[in-house]
Amino acid sequence: MIYGIGCDIEDISRFFEYIDNERYLQKIYTDNEIKQLHSINNERRKAEFLASRYAVKEAMSKALGVGISKYFSFKDIEVLKDNLGKPTITYKDFIINVTISHTKTTTVAFVVLEKEK
Repeated sequence: MIYGIGCDIEDISRFFEYIDNERYLQKIYTDNEIKQLHSINNERRKAEFLASRYAVKEAMSKALGVGISKYFSFKDIEVLKDNLGKPTITYKDFIINVTISHTKTTTVAFVVLEKEK
């Protein structure tokens, strides 16, 4: 049964300023996400990475219906990849479907939350 859906779109260029801002990174991203960021060599790809992870976190907050708030924070989820490169997240007892797409200028994330009846 579908519990909620969320979508977020972000301008990738906005995230170039955050690539080396450790204070910002620690506030928004998990240690594993920051480690993944630092393993990327291309600056454009780094900004794309940050924007897409941010979009997933925002989309998740919208799917929950609470936004970024006292009920859900950016670091409550971690965006990982499965062995095929598909983005995955886990949160409580939800079944979560997530997809990320981007153009040269924007990234979009879509999250569908399911719960067993």
